[in-house]
Amino acid sequence: MKRQVNEAVRRVADALETWDGIDTITLMEGEEDVYDPYFFLSVDAYYRGPLLDADRRRELFPFAGAFESSLANRKDRFLMGDLPVRVEYKDIARFEDIIRGDSVTNGAFRDSGTYMFFRLQHCSVIRSRSDWIEQIRNDITQLRDEFWDGLRASVQSRMEHFVSDLGAAVIQNDDLFYLVSAAGFIRSLTSLLFAINRRFEPSARLLAEQTLKLPVLPESFRGRFDSFLRRDSEITREKKFEIAELLARSVLNL
Repeated sequence: MKRQVNEAVRRVADALETWDGIDTITLMEGEEDVYDPYFFLSVDAYYRGPLLDADRRRELFPFAGAFESSLANRKDRFLMGDLPVRVEYKDIARFEDIIRGDSVTNGAFRDSGTYMFFRLQHCSVIRSRSDWIEQIRNDITQLRDEFWDGLRASVQSRMEHFVSDLGAAVIQNDDLFYLVSAAGFIRSLTSLLFAINRRFEPSARLLAEQTLKLPVLPESFRGRFDSFLRRDSEITREKKFEIAELLARSVLNL
């Protein structure tokens, strides 16, 4: 299986290199076992200039089966035999703009937090035409206080908003709004903790585990965190809201 994976990575990299705009190709390893149902080959293609349209990208991979493309997410999914592959296209200029700026209030981290930097930090470099990735990796280890302070303020505001929404959903007994608010709250809470610890956020599959390993956590955090996540009919929504308030208050005091 390892040989099959290595061969698939090589073929994907060879195909991507035919596009002159590609600067660096990386592989994210270690998040899932090959035999895990969640497994897929996760490739990032960092490019300069315009993004090729979906039809032209499809032509890069004549060996791909079940090819699907998402223009909104700049992502292609396909199969190589029984191996699922995901290729995500990332504009180098966007990373450079974020690194150069002092503010993070532009929504750059609204959907996936700082996972983009986590991937840069932990990926394996498959191909590279320049030293860009070495430079950007060095840059993200030296982010200024303004970056982390701005990130914390932005995420904190979202967390407080979701706490308020969660309380309203409980009062109104609104099932859907409760689920949306609970998800938004716990996601923004963990993002805030990673910002406070000046760490980049991992993928959602590793988030619970890595959150509990952060060096700076509030007192009694683990118990409250587990209680909020627990699916237990004895813990009412009113109680979950109380736990959310306690979690939020304890993190704000850090």
